[in-house]
Amino acid sequence: MASTRDRMVYAAAGLFRDRGYDGTGFRDVVEAAGTTPGVIYHHFPGGKAELGVAVAGAVGDRIAALVEGLCAEHAPRVAIEGLLRIVEQNMVNGDLRPGCPIVAISLAAEDPDGALRAASDSFFTRTRAAVEKCLVRDGVGRRDARSFAALAVAACEGAVIMCRAGQGVEPLRTSRQALLDQLDRLPRTEPS
Repeated sequence: MASTRDRMVYAAAGLFRDRGYDGTGFRDVVEAAGTTPGVIYHHFPGGKAELGVAVAGAVGDRIAALVEGLCAEHAPRVAIEGLLRIVEQNMVNGDLRPGCPIVAISLAAEDPDGALRAASDSFFTRTRAAVEKCLVRDGVGRRDARSFAALAVAACEGAVIMCRAGQGVEPLRTSRQALLDQLDRLPRTEPS
């Protein structure tokens, strides 16, 4: 059974995905988590920004760990297909309400100390690094690996946005094929 704090974090993640960080208030999180206003202020005395950092950390750690595992255990093509499968399953299981709570947090209108952007960037950095390491291990030069990793993460997030706008998974499927085609064209030396 999840703790009250965890329930609030994951309720907020869903709300951020659906409504955006700026469109979600503490009252919404309290209602979705089935708790009381006093409890949320107890767990997040730093306010909504502290909750946003917690969401980016929890969701980001979970997804980054999945990507790191895929990239450590599989060849790049299988790892990239797995990454895109995770994104698609989240959309289909989410009733085609695609979105990314981490992107919503990174786009927050108010982030005076940069904590929200830093928490979001941590996830994107980990994910890109995992893909890059996988490619280098497969013999792709570091520069090409770094470029492709950035492209893969950007394509996933961009496809999610397009899927939300169009209410379908076709942009993700098109992006998947384009990424896999590009992956096949990357020059390789002997795997390290």
